[in-house]
Amino acid sequence: MPRNTPPLYALSVFEAAARHQSFTRAANELCLTQGAVSKQVAQLEAHLGYPLFHRYARSLRLSAQGELLLGYVQRGFKVLEQGMDAAAALTSPLRIKAPSCVVRWLLPALHEFTTAHPDIPVQLSGVHEHVVNFAREDVDLAIVYKPHGSLADNEQLLFAEVLTPVIAPRLLRQVGRTLTQEGDLAHYPLLHPSPDKRDWRQWLAFRGATTVDYRGGTVFDTLDQAMNAALQGYGITLGEITLLAKELAAGELVTPFSPSWHSGYAYALACKPDEVRPAVNAVRNWLLALCGAAASMAGV
Repeated sequence: MPRNTPPLYALSVFEAAARHQSFTRAANELCLTQGAVSKQVAQLEAHLGYPLFHRYARSLRLSAQGELLLGYVQRGFKVLEQGMDAAAALTSPLRIKAPSCVVRWLLPALHEFTTAHPDIPVQLSGVHEHVVNFAREDVDLAIVYKPHGSLADNEQLLFAEVLTPVIAPRLLRQVGRTLTQEGDLAHYPLLHPSPDKRDWRQWLAFRGATTVDYRGGTVFDTLDQAMNAALQGYGITLGEITLLAKELAAGELVTPFSPSWHSGYAYALACKPDEVRPAVNAVRNWLLALCGAAASMAGV
């Protein structure tokens, strides 16, 4: 036969009274009268068949049964609270933050994920920032950009940054000049992914072409803006090959120089330390598996 479980409300009143060791202070916390608290506890004692408190003229003390029961009640309410939080998390979107340049790669991946897991809604925010502070930001996962060798324990590698000049074929045809040596860049508008123009400077140093003038051209705030401008035929930029995999495969952009340059930086997936929610783990595992599969196909 089913157990005659006491009502949760009476247990919550008991828990407050036991914690405060006072009906009056429990009443203040629960916005009840002292008499109402005393009545709820008395009814609970009648239901259970044993006393929960020893009542004195000016004090209140837990009985042996009440002291034992209190621990179970508090743990039970904690588990119940965790269950309600977990259930609520299934209806609220999982929040992901990513640099704007990564959004072009992340959107198709998340579309596939939500198709396979329609019960896990995802909310994506594209930002200029490459870092995350989980203590201050209301996000569940974040893609960060940092030196490959400095990933924290809660950050897992997605892919290393590999840069190479990219240009739209129609601009090559329009200008009509080959791009075989670094000096040939002088015939094309340069697009800079950052105001300090470091990408072109570092790539030219990697090529040993430190005398090539890279200072002219259009400056953008982000890599994404520069790559989009290259796609539209406005010039040549350093592009990240993983982020542009679709455009390169379709021939919308070409890479006139090889080999590509490994910058030493990487894109990594960061999550809150000690995060164990199934929805977060599902998205994380999906993205890591996607990058692992892509790396295997590329022979990395």
